[in-house]
Amino acid sequence: MADVHDIQSWLNGDKLRSQKIREQYPLIGLIVGLVFLYILTGYQSAKQQHRLTDTKKEMLDAKFRYMTISAQLTNSTRQSQVIEVLKVNGSELQENRIPPVKVK
Repeated sequence: MADVHDIQSWLNGDKLRSQKIREQYPLIGLIVGLVFLYILTGYQSAKQQHRLTDTKKEMLDAKFRYMTISAQLTNSTRQSQVIEVLKVNGSELQENRIPPVKVK
């Protein structure tokens, strides 16, 4: 019967009002606060990790866009491409076949 009385005293709150438990309230509060901070920092670190992953994806996309634009620019500024564009547009400019001479 003592076991039933102990369980009943916990359920109705008599044990929580005892002097020994009241002395431990600051410690219990500290433990609850630390657990709360632990959970909060876990959520914050997960959120920051997601932002970091998203930023890495954006950087990778920007890198590939840069590489694509750079390749297009390199291709479009080649001498052969410039000459083709000039011919298509009807320009009378021609390629110089004589190598440049250095004047001293």
